[in-house]
Amino acid sequence: MLKNKFIVLLIVLLSSSCEAPTTITARGLNSDTEKERIIMQGIALETYYNRIEKLNNIAWPIIQKSKAFCGANVKNTIGLEIISLNQINKEFKKAASEKLNFSENSEILFIIKDSPAGGSGLLKGDIVKRIYSDDFSWTDDEIIKNNREGKFSNKKVKVDIERDNQALSFEIEPLKVCSHKIILSQDNSLNAYADGKNIYITQGMLRFIEDDRELQMIIAHELAHNIEGHIEKKSNNFILGTIVDLAASSAGINTRGTFGSMGAQMYSQDFEREADYVGMYIMANSNIDRKGVANFWRRMSVENPGSISYASSHPSSSERWVNIEAINKEIDSKIIQSLPLTPERKKDN
Repeated sequence: MLKNKFIVLLIVLLSSSCEAPTTITARGLNSDTEKERIIMQGIALETYYNRIEKLNNIAWPIIQKSKAFCGANVKNTIGLEIISLNQINKEFKKAASEKLNFSENSEILFIIKDSPAGGSGLLKGDIVKRIYSDDFSWTDDEIIKNNREGKFSNKKVKVDIERDNQALSFEIEPLKVCSHKIILSQDNSLNAYADGKNIYITQGMLRFIEDDRELQMIIAHELAHNIEGHIEKKSNNFILGTIVDLAASSAGINTRGTFGSMGAQMYSQDFEREADYVGMYIMANSNIDRKGVANFWRRMSVENPGSISYASSHPSSSERWVNIEAINKEIDSKIIQSLPLTPERKKDN
């Protein structure tokens, strides 16, 4: 009881001693603040979706033409994104409804320009009533789920839509692409990363990019991480290091997880070099102009000068610029000689 009284006394002393503003601040109405909140949320949602559309259009040539690299990790798609109010976070539903006119109907959020849907006659904002073929028939929210997961067969599909109170139907032939999803991360850092299945590009990176080809180089690099199994290899290396830590612990030696950390970082820079190498081949096979894309690392060095001569888990920016130029020369030489555009691999002993 005495302790509680003492705490209350301290709070009273603190609040009475702290200095306060001296002006009579003009403040708007709470109702106006609420209206502005909805407006800002609408702007944020619209900007976010526009950026996702841009990102998917830029990534399309890579995921379309890299099937040979992706192996079994492929899916069929028609190249559009569908959304409804049911997929919106509760906090943003009012803004999505009032400012973006979303409803519980499934509607086309965007269409990838060079995809099968891009030349079909479908339009952004069309209400999708049904997608079907001889193998399936989707309605309502299952349209959104199955479209995102690429659960199409090789057969042509029909898309029934409603536009201006008129019922229309379109026939589209799905296309096989790499199944690695391109995800926009709402993070302002200059970063991109992969998790073995997906590729993440931060909003900070998207704003930093000056040339679409630079972003395609980054996407190809992260795709290479997934293709080469780098995330799984790092995880296995960490496990091996942890086994050493446990063995040392059983012998009475506390390594404080040193070997686990060492294992996780083992070959980290080499994995990055390999992702740069394979990524440039992915770009070449996607018919993307590679000239000058290495200059991305010169601009990145301006943001992080310390990376010019040193980096811990990644090669330095200066080395990456030089390596990419060397890779481009290798690829250009193969093109001149009409050789297959495939990365050089170590021969098995």
